[in-house]
Amino acid sequence: MKKQNTPLEIEPERIILEDMFHAIRKCIKNQAEIKLKITREQFKLLNAISQNKEEVIQKDMADLIGKDKSTILRLIDSLETKELVRRVAGKKDKRKNYLMVTKKGEELIKQYENIFSAIFEELQQGLNESELNTFYKVAAHIKSRALQFF
Repeated sequence: MKKQNTPLEIEPERIILEDMFHAIRKCIKNQAEIKLKITREQFKLLNAISQNKEEVIQKDMADLIGKDKSTILRLIDSLETKELVRRVAGKKDKRKNYLMVTKKGEELIKQYENIFSAIFEELQQGLNESELNTFYKVAAHIKSRALQFF
């Protein structure tokens, strides 16, 4: 039977997960964000715009990314300043701003993904295929359970 922890006690499993997430974020920040001068949030938005096959309306990005409209507006402004996206007024409704990823933005996405892949390849060194499959299965299960809380 598992011992009931008091609020001040921290389970070793939780510390391991928190430390792992923190270490991975720090690694990504050092390798990708600093080199490419783009934050994780900016990349998340840039990539979402790029992945969306339909016309991307500025207003819809808040729902897609899960951020409030003012945060999205600030992120779009910073991406536009960096010439990674551009706003285009709608032909039928000039009040609607469509978002398009520029060539520079597409290049940055490729660079970020290459850095990200290299990081994860390096992190997986020393693990065999069976261990990786087990890890991914456990991670998928934890993610699935965590999403049930929302």
